[in-house]
Amino acid sequence: MAQTGTKIVLTASATEMSEYGNSPFIAFVGGFASGPVPKWLIRKYLYPPVERTAEGRAKVAPYGLRKVEAILLENGFSESEVAVVHPADLEKFVGPETKAVGISSMDPTGMGYVSKTYSSLVGGGEPMNAVEFKALAKNPAILTYKPKVIVGGFGSWQLERKRLTKDYGVNCLVVGPGQKTIVDIFKKAVAGEPLPQKTRSPMAQDEEAPMIKHAAIHGAVEISKGCGRNCQFCTPTVQRKVDTPLETIVKEVELTAKEFKENGTNITLVTEDLFLYGAKDKTFVPNDEAVVKLVKSVAAVPNVKGIQPSHMSLAPVVNKPDMIRDVAEVLLQHSWYTHNGKPIVTAETGIETGSVRLMKKYMAGKMLPYKPEQWKEIVEQAFGILNDNDWYPLATLIVGLPDETEDDVNETLSLMDDLKDYNSFYVPLFFVPLEDCLLMNKRGAELDSLTKIRWEFLTRCWEYNVRIWRNTFLGARITNPTLLKAVNNAAIPFAAKIAQTYYGLRRDEQIGDVIWKLSKA
Repeated sequence: MAQTGTKIVLTASATEMSEYGNSPFIAFVGGFASGPVPKWLIRKYLYPPVERTAEGRAKVAPYGLRKVEAILLENGFSESEVAVVHPADLEKFVGPETKAVGISSMDPTGMGYVSKTYSSLVGGGEPMNAVEFKALAKNPAILTYKPKVIVGGFGSWQLERKRLTKDYGVNCLVVGPGQKTIVDIFKKAVAGEPLPQKTRSPMAQDEEAPMIKHAAIHGAVEISKGCGRNCQFCTPTVQRKVDTPLETIVKEVELTAKEFKENGTNITLVTEDLFLYGAKDKTFVPNDEAVVKLVKSVAAVPNVKGIQPSHMSLAPVVNKPDMIRDVAEVLLQHSWYTHNGKPIVTAETGIETGSVRLMKKYMAGKMLPYKPEQWKEIVEQAFGILNDNDWYPLATLIVGLPDETEDDVNETLSLMDDLKDYNSFYVPLFFVPLEDCLLMNKRGAELDSLTKIRWEFLTRCWEYNVRIWRNTFLGARITNPTLLKAVNNAAIPFAAKIAQTYYGLRRDEQIGDVIWKLSKA
């Protein structure tokens, strides 16, 4: 392979070709800036490469990349002609006979919500996602043999937005998941035909992508795409919800479990909302029977150890509390996470704001079948129901939505006060104008736009996180009680004081002060 090369090589950046110690949520830190920490150290311990097969192919890969692999294998290409590999292994697979390198990317320039927020707040500089994508684009094997470089994935639009397509040597930018376009582009590349610099690849009505042929990172299996609630700051919510047939889901779970039959496997249910699987009601009333059947069917597959839903919404929790109980009973037996030694269930959800005005203006469908005026009540009731069933949500909140006022932020702070006694993990984020969302032409929030009350909002979120999760985080890593006490009482305050000094020298005193407050939370 090193002498001739595989005809088509599929890959992604190093931050996307890692399992992050088997923790899907830790993968968010790929959006952080590395700061003064050496990159070799981060690559080794934060996002180590995925395991390889005996011949050097990736044992697991991003789900979207696995779908592209399946599309190619279903349309005339053989397993020997398509290799999915980690970027560190490109020199083993890219050679004179390599016609195309397909790259999937979620966040190639660091313009995503997490990257935009935490590259500003933590470390400064380029997010690791952007650093690693640039390193991939400049890989010596690609520069030497010059195969056609085709970039797709959820974040491919970022390269055009920042005008980096040519600088990164991209021959064709593919925006969208449509199968026919993907097949046509790769066939043209293999035939040596010219490629369009950019092509939109819409999915045909009721189009179903072929099932994956090999396991995805974190055992990802898509159960639905799109949402339909039409939140203006988000791309998936403006897309029509389409459920994957249960039979297909189970088959992909079985394939994943079979590839890891010796040790069992974890499964991530990829969805914008687990609780709306199978729902047909236009007011977003859940189909509780379909949801419970789904999780039970996945749990019944032999060798499945853990089950982790990616996203959920809060209104269905209040609408169908018995569904939450029934789903939790299954998922707690397949839990990935614990809190103070107790198994818990979690999934990402969006609070976004406590402002009724902003809810009406930008996300009036978010709380259906309820009204925007009920949002605070819905959030608190949902958190209570979830916590009662050992379900601890990972909740995002947005600062800097267009036209946001101090009064709007005050309403969100009031909601946070109402939630102070619940167990959750809060992720405050700057507003980012994503591609193909209704607010894509609005200005995003920046660090220098944070007023005193917005800093208070950010600090409040992370004070809650430290208070709720500190013992669980440290206890899982430090088992010696004496050492644990020393870390809490001395090491953390010392490190926080160093950080405060570091940010002070950079004239980012506000960030340093926040870190010092968190060390005492």
